[in-house]
Amino acid sequence: APDLVTGRAARLSFWRYAPLLLRAAGVTVLLTVLSMGVAMAVGLVVAVARLYGPRPLRALALVYVEFFRGIPLLLLLFFLYFGLAQFGVEMPAVLTAILGFGLNYAAYEAEIYRSAILSVPARQWEAARALGMTEALAFRRIIFPQAFRTALGPMTNDFVALFKDTSLVSVIAVRELTKEYLVLARSSLQFVELGLLTAALYLLMSVPLGYLSRWLEQRAGAR
Repeated sequence: APDLVTGRAARLSFWRYAPLLLRAAGVTVLLTVLSMGVAMAVGLVVAVARLYGPRPLRALALVYVEFFRGIPLLLLLFFLYFGLAQFGVEMPAVLTAILGFGLNYAAYEAEIYRSAILSVPARQWEAARALGMTEALAFRRIIFPQAFRTALGPMTNDFVALFKDTSLVSVIAVRELTKEYLVLARSSLQFVELGLLTAALYLLMSVPLGYLSRWLEQRAGAR
């Protein structure tokens, strides 16, 4: 009888905690979407600077890419959250996470953009010039749309990687899915049950994105 009561209590507490994990999963998704938005916007600027900017700007863009690809993401988060605070610059943990992930992943998105832009045949530029388009107009209307379709597959793959990397922000007090799991598991001692539910939530969100990434890459390759 005591074992039955204990098991029933464990199940009740498990389902009581499930909504909290679902809410934390929403925070994880929000962090991922906003961070990827920053990364894609900054990455495009960096890629264009590397390809078409004057020499000093190209060098600066290259330094950006190498710097942010070369430092650990966790170190960047620590610096933005704890390091800048020593100089009087304090940001909310969520904003710090979005900025850190955005700046870091922008370096990778910049290289994806650059490769995709370079893959557009040169004759597309020539055709645009023949129609009297300026380079800026040709890039916006002809080159970039084609490059973006090519870049979508690898970027979706990076989106999945970023989604998983959001677990790092638990160290700066953002209560996303992994942090919520740790808090709830320590308070309830249901490490296995809550761990399985947390893993299931990650899989439910990341696996479809992985298939989408492969489909987009295959579609781009077939063009």
